Parts: sequence; C-alpha cells; structure tokens
Amino acid sequence: MECRRVDASVEEMLDPDASAWAAVPAEAVKMSPTPLANQPSEYIKASRDERGIGKVTSLAVQAAHNRTEVFFRLSWEDPEKSTRMTDMNVFPDGCGILMPLAAGDPPIDEMGSRDAPVNAWFWRADRDDRAQNVWATGLGTTAYSEKCYVRTRSLWRDGRWTVVFARPLVVHKQQREAIQLALGATVRVGFAVWQGSNGERGGLKSFSKEWREIVLEA
Repeated sequence: MECRRVDASVEEMLDPDASAWAAVPAEAVKMSPTPLANQPSEYIKASRDERGIGKVTSLAVQAAHNRTEVFFRLSWEDPEKSTRMTDMNVFPDGCGILMPLAAGDPPIDEMGSRDAPVNAWFWRADRDDRAQNVWATGLGTTAYSEKCYVRTRSLWRDGRWTVVFARPLVVHKQQREAIQLALGATVRVGFAVWQGSNGERGGLKSFSKEWREIVLEA
C-alpha cells in the first residue's frame, strides 16, 4: 500500500469529500472478528457468541501525505448510524489505526507487548470528531495521551461511514507515546472498526489480522 504525496492543505484533506482523495488509490482490507479468547472480561467471554462479532468484513483504506502531515481515509458499510449509547446493547460506532511504536514484531491481535509497544489513533462517533491517541504494551494496558495531535473528520451517508485521520509526521513532544514518521519510510499498519448497533465496544470489533506495509512516497 502506498501513502501518496499530494499538494493539498490539511483542511482540504480532512474533508471526506475532498476532490484530492480521488487521486489517492484505495485498497480493500479484509476485516475479521476479534477472538473471544483475547477479551479481558470474563463476562464478555461468557455472554457473547464469537460468530456475532465483527459485522464489518471489508474496509476501504486510502493514505496520503503533504510532506508535513499524514492522512488516512477509512470507509466502510454500516446501515445504522450509531452516535451514542442508547441502551446496554447499542454503542457508538468507531474505528482506529494501529502502528508499532518501535522496532520489533508486536502481536497485532494483542495490542502489542511489553517489548514491542504500539500506537493507535482512535475515532468514536460520539466524540464530535475529537480523536484520541493511545499506546499499549499488550491486552489491558491501553493508555491515553493527555494531548492528542491527531485530528479527525467524519461523514455518514447512504449507509456508509467515511472517516479521515490527520496528524503531523513528527510529534516531538510525544516520543514515547506516538509513532514518528518520515518520508520514504515503510510503516506497518493495522485497522479496527466497531459497529455500535451490534454491541461492539472495547475489545469487541472487526480488525485486520495481519500487519500491512505502507510506504510514504518521498
């Protein structure tokens, strides 16, 4: 997968409908349900059927940069727009991007490990496009940055979500919490989607089971 160089402003690329995205190739990423065995909650393990997890099976991904900021555009089918928790079975829709924080081979299905931490950018439909920066060293270790340099913009239309993430390539103030990117580099990425109308939240989600490599066009 290529992270295409574009001549466009941050505000333009944040627009899910921006014409600049037409020049950026999209790749379909197969999504799978997270295993119940990886859920930290015993209640979830006992109350959920693994066959009912992971309603989103395909995710369209585009990646671009304008030399100073990187952008990801994620799009998937979701017939029901869920923007808040309405009862105990309906939760906000969401999506995320996962990347290794350093050298090593972090397990993508376990949010990294102590020796191979990961960084995630997280969007949820009930947060008014206020993203979260997350880092983790394994299941149940998720921590949130006090300040988030990731920006998001979302659009739900005709049964489909489109969410754009934007962040500076380098965040000097978060060397331990955020991945640092460089033009010409290869970065491994993974993706996750939560369908709130299916009761998906926390570790219950669709995810890409293998790392994908993205090359930032120099």
